[in-house]
Amino acid sequence: MKALLTFFRDMKLKNKLVASYLVVIIIPILVLGVYSYRMAEFYLKQQLMMGMENTVKQISLNLEQNFEKQSNFIDFMVFNPIIKKIMGYELGDIFSYTKELNENIEPTLWYYTNINMELKEVSFYSEFTGRQIGNFIYPSENVRNLDWYQVAKQRNQTTWTYEQGVLFATHNIMKSNNSTFAGVLHVKLDKDRIFEKLDEINNRSDYGTIITDSNQQVIYSSASGGEADAVASQIIGASTGQLDIGDKEYSLVKSNIERPGWTLYYYTPVRSMIMDTSNILKAMVSIILVCISILLFIIWIFTKTLVLPIYTLKKKIRIVEEGNFNVPIHSHSKDEIGELTNSFASMVRKIRELIDQVYQSGIMEKEAELKALQAQISPHFLYNTLSIVNWRAVQMEAEDISRVVNALSKFYRTSLNQGKQLTSVRDEILNIEAYIDIQLAMHDDRPFDVVYEIEEGLNYYQTVNFILQPIVENAIKHGIDEKEEGKGILTIQAYTYDDHIRFVVSDNGKGMDQELINRLLYSNGTGYGLKNVHERIKLYYGEPYGITIESEMNVGTRICIDISKQM
Repeated sequence: MKALLTFFRDMKLKNKLVASYLVVIIIPILVLGVYSYRMAEFYLKQQLMMGMENTVKQISLNLEQNFEKQSNFIDFMVFNPIIKKIMGYELGDIFSYTKELNENIEPTLWYYTNINMELKEVSFYSEFTGRQIGNFIYPSENVRNLDWYQVAKQRNQTTWTYEQGVLFATHNIMKSNNSTFAGVLHVKLDKDRIFEKLDEINNRSDYGTIITDSNQQVIYSSASGGEADAVASQIIGASTGQLDIGDKEYSLVKSNIERPGWTLYYYTPVRSMIMDTSNILKAMVSIILVCISILLFIIWIFTKTLVLPIYTLKKKIRIVEEGNFNVPIHSHSKDEIGELTNSFASMVRKIRELIDQVYQSGIMEKEAELKALQAQISPHFLYNTLSIVNWRAVQMEAEDISRVVNALSKFYRTSLNQGKQLTSVRDEILNIEAYIDIQLAMHDDRPFDVVYEIEEGLNYYQTVNFILQPIVENAIKHGIDEKEEGKGILTIQAYTYDDHIRFVVSDNGKGMDQELINRLLYSNGTGYGLKNVHERIKLYYGEPYGITIESEMNVGTRICIDISKQM
């Protein structure tokens, strides 16, 4: 099963479609076809059995009527008073016998034998006459010991017998006192005329009829020969229904013919009925062929609308894999394949743009390296110049100038940070202290107070370089400098919480409205502003980190910088 699933998984999409539709269409059609065929076969068998039962009823009725006619004739003869007297030799003299025979009995017998063609021979065997009288009455000496005679003698009814190819009926005759046995009436019947209608019914070679007596002796059989005899031998004694004989299945209807006490078997091979279902098989095959044709048409449509776009997309993907991102990719289709193709085209376009950006970034990086190399002389020149200015100020005992020059030197040293992106929290605090010292020197006419609240143990944690200066500059420029009354207070805080480090720059200045806050955080302004710091922090630490601003007009502003705690 696993191997089959693997084989199906590795098939081409077109072959999967063909296999899937073959399974989806052919199997239901085959199931429906087989079911229809079986139901048709079942109903045909039922109709066959009903037809056979009707035929058997008609055959039995015809035979019953025929035997009833013969039985009526026999009853008329055996219960005739004159016959009783003649058979019992009760008339006295031969003249009386001859007269009765010539005037009453023989004309009647000749009449019946002429109009009833099934009567072949009529004989009366008497126990008392001792010699033949007329054309029909014989002494019983020659037949008295025969089986049929003994059976008829014991029965007071008509007995139908088939013996050595001869069909005849017998009935005992009593004397006029109805208590003394007088003889037996023997009526030989014409078998061919009795069963001539059966021969007409059995003109089809695939139907057969068998009639047996109470001893299961075959009286009539429509078929003859080795195979027919073998079939007949297994049919005799079977019940109505289906039975298998050899390699063939037969339908059989069994019926009793009451008056002679015989059994009628009417049978036919089932294959003769199944031949009638060939049209159903042809129709089923035709439907399957039509469905396969429709399936092939559907597969062709799917190939054009589904498989072909997939193959085209696959070809484009291979071209992109080889490094060609300029291949034209587009689909006008609105289905999932079209959406996938256009999404892939958008992805390739973005990758191409990113490659161009990386290429341009590489060029800019090289240019920046060159500029950094060219500018390496500038910091040394600046530091040397500031050192000379500081030395001159000390010589001139200008302490305020010396203090500002030292602060400026410290500020540039910590700001440049040897070109590194990260710095320690200690150096960042030193940088902002130097900057504030310079600002205090510049605000000699309107000084402000500075409060530092730095948590111990933060010195050696890492932070992005140069993030406090733009915040402090903003606090002085938009807060303290615009404060109308009272002395300004600038507070610098640094502390940890959870896995974060938070820098807080607070002032009691004028405050800012939301419009100014949004402009500082999200608009491109001049210089190195809050927006740049905010984006640098998010770029390095991720989305949860950055700048948040809380401000109230005429009360003050509180700006928080959150970064990840890293050594």
